[in-house]
Amino acid sequence: MSSNEEFIMKVFNGMVEYKPKLALYLEDDDDEDDDFDIRELSNIITKSFPWPIGLEIRRLLSGSMEELNRGRIDQIFKTIERVLQFFSFVLLSQLQDHKLNNGDLEIPESFSKQFKKRFMTLSMGNYIWLIRSIMNIMEEHSIDPFVGEMKEVFTKKFLNNLEYWAAQRNELGHYQVNLEDEEIEVRCNEYQEKLGQLLCDIAFIINYPLVTVADVKLIKAKREPEHYLHSMLILNSSSSSFIVKKHDFTNYTDTHSVLLVGSIKKAPERFLNLSPLIIDTHHEVMESRDKLTRLKKDIYLYSKWDMKKQQLSYIGTEATDKPDIKLVSFYDHLVQRVEEIFNTFSLE
Repeated sequence: MSSNEEFIMKVFNGMVEYKPKLALYLEDDDDEDDDFDIRELSNIITKSFPWPIGLEIRRLLSGSMEELNRGRIDQIFKTIERVLQFFSFVLLSQLQDHKLNNGDLEIPESFSKQFKKRFMTLSMGNYIWLIRSIMNIMEEHSIDPFVGEMKEVFTKKFLNNLEYWAAQRNELGHYQVNLEDEEIEVRCNEYQEKLGQLLCDIAFIINYPLVTVADVKLIKAKREPEHYLHSMLILNSSSSSFIVKKHDFTNYTDTHSVLLVGSIKKAPERFLNLSPLIIDTHHEVMESRDKLTRLKKDIYLYSKWDMKKQQLSYIGTEATDKPDIKLVSFYDHLVQRVEEIFNTFSLE
């Protein structure tokens, strides 16, 4: 097996533990071509994880990344960083909701003192700090994570192991260390093995769809109970051509938001709103070529808040160019929601 094939098999087997029906794809079939099987497993992996994570995995498994070189190391780190960013946003969103809905929740002073500085400009080290700190707060206050499996998986040992990535990133992230080709190959294999294990550990997330709720319409006929028609985009896809689907519920979710849900069929019953940390511009009207060029339709993740300039920065999931997020029609609302996060957790 090639390095990519070993990685694919490891991650896929990790996914099977949380979604046993995927084991059907591992059944032997002499009539099938092995290369096709591996490609199929690779596609299932990338479309099963939330899109911000899945896309980075897809880039790592692309033909241009097969060589064990510095480019592959960089993509491994990008994938790790996206995993940490996503889970830190999940935890922060839940903790804020709990704090605002339960005013008696006391945020430790040690957390509040560091939060503002760390959250203004995010980094791998800050994602790890957020995950570790919020998990500790939730444990101390007996708060069950929205993603229930995190309570069992995110142990002290697991959290301590995350520090490995921050140390390696600090050493290699800015090309401060010149590595021989042999050392690069060794590190590629080492990092890939650890990334594969991390993806296996967090594979439970494939059972929590990531969706955008573009619109909700109230439907009420005479002498009939009301129901709510949701226009939703499922963001767990290997394709960037997201398709809007209609879902009818007796209750409603938040609109114009990116949600993590327990299931599509019961989305209004159990969901976590990840906006403004993760936003979707697929429904943004591109009324000018300038806006289309400088913004693009994509899933964007919060990365920085410049308090002096009152300016937000986001990074794209698919787009590689830095977006001008000020061009979104709901920018003022974004600023208010991000400021609310700072007000919730900062001492100042």
